[in-house]
Amino acid sequence: MTTQLFGLLLRIVGLLVAAFSCISVGLMWASPAPEGLKNIDPLAVKNTMVTVLLVFGVAAPLIAAFSKAGKWLPLKAAVFAVAGFANAAALSPVIVVPFQGTTSAIAAVCALGLAVLTIVAFMDSVQKKSPRSKF
Repeated sequence: MTTQLFGLLLRIVGLLVAAFSCISVGLMWASPAPEGLKNIDPLAVKNTMVTVLLVFGVAAPLIAAFSKAGKWLPLKAAVFAVAGFANAAALSPVIVVPFQGTTSAIAAVCALGLAVLTIVAFMDSVQKKSPRSKF
């Protein structure tokens, strides 16, 4: 059943990850630079986080979600894991803005859940190719 619904879930949840990450990027970009940083340039921190989240939270999950569902499953799992960790990094108390914390948290949970689902789909495809196990 996992492999039957995997293509649909990949596209829906992958689009949710990208959408919530995009909202987080917009909110972080529109906010002022963080205050209270003494050794690091606050504007550089903000711009770096916006760029990281744009690449790893929006662009990479969109490419992975709308590529062929059964191809490159370990790479897709890695992409969604990185997207989850990028959104989790955006939850830093120095960077986070009021509504962006919620959208980044939702995107992180969805991305990490999709990474686990992709690993399960990969294991299922390996099991179908060589059914030597009794389980």
